[in-house]
Amino acid sequence: MLALIGGKSKDSNLNLIERKLFEFSGKEKPTVLFCPYATINKINESINKFHKLISGINCDVIDLNLDNVNEFEKLMESSDILYIAGGVSDDLVEFFKNNKLDIILKKYLDSDKIIIGSSAGAMLFTSVSMGDKYMFSDNFHNYNYKMVKCLGFLDISICPHYQNEDLVIYNDEIRYYGIPAFGIEEDTCLVIDNDRLFVLKDYKNKSLYYFDNKNNYKMIPLYEGVFYEKNSMFRS
Repeated sequence: MLALIGGKSKDSNLNLIERKLFEFSGKEKPTVLFCPYATINKINESINKFHKLISGINCDVIDLNLDNVNEFEKLMESSDILYIAGGVSDDLVEFFKNNKLDIILKKYLDSDKIIIGSSAGAMLFTSVSMGDKYMFSDNFHNYNYKMVKCLGFLDISICPHYQNEDLVIYNDEIRYYGIPAFGIEEDTCLVIDNDRLFVLKDYKNKSLYYFDNKNNYKMIPLYEGVFYEKNSMFRS
C-alpha cells in the first residue's frame, strides 16, 4: 500500500490519516521507520515534528539520520511502515539517488509494508510533480513553483499543497507531460492499494482532485469513502 499525503497544514493538530494508515498494517503496535531526508539541514527538527504529529498513536518509531543511512535496507526489513516526510523535493530525490536508496525502496513497493510520503515525500514516487525549492513570497503570493523530475515509480504527477491558490498554474503545467495527475490538498491523502484508489482526510472540507489526461485534463473531485479503479485512472 502506497499513501500520498498532500502535506500537513501548520495549524492542524489532527492525525486521522496517520491513525488509519497505521491500522492497515494489522499490527497492534506497528514499527514505523521515519525518513526526514527532504529536510537534510533540519533533520532533528523534522524528527521532532513527526513525533509530535503521531503522539497518542500506539507505535514504535525508528528515526533515520545521517549516521544510519547505510542501514536503510536492514531497517526497512524490520519495519511495518515507512513514512517519508516533506521538505525540499529536489534534495530528497537527489539524496535517494546518490545513496542508492531508490534501488532499495523499489524492492518494497509491492510488499505488504505501508509506504507513506507527505508533500515532497509523496512526490518522490512520481514521474514529475510540482515542487517549490526556489519559492519566494511577495504580497501574499508565492512564486517560482516548478515541475520536479522524481523517481518515476508511478507514471503520474501530483501537486501537494494544492489548496494554495497560486498552484492553479499546475492545471496548465501537467498538459506538457501527458500523464494522469492529482491535486492533493494538505490534510488529504491518496491511497493506492493494489488495483484500487481511495481518499483519506483529516478534515472533511479539504479536497483531492484527479486530472484525466485522456479527457483534456478534466478536473474531477475524488471523494472519501469511494473506491476508484486504478487502471481507469493510471492510463497514459
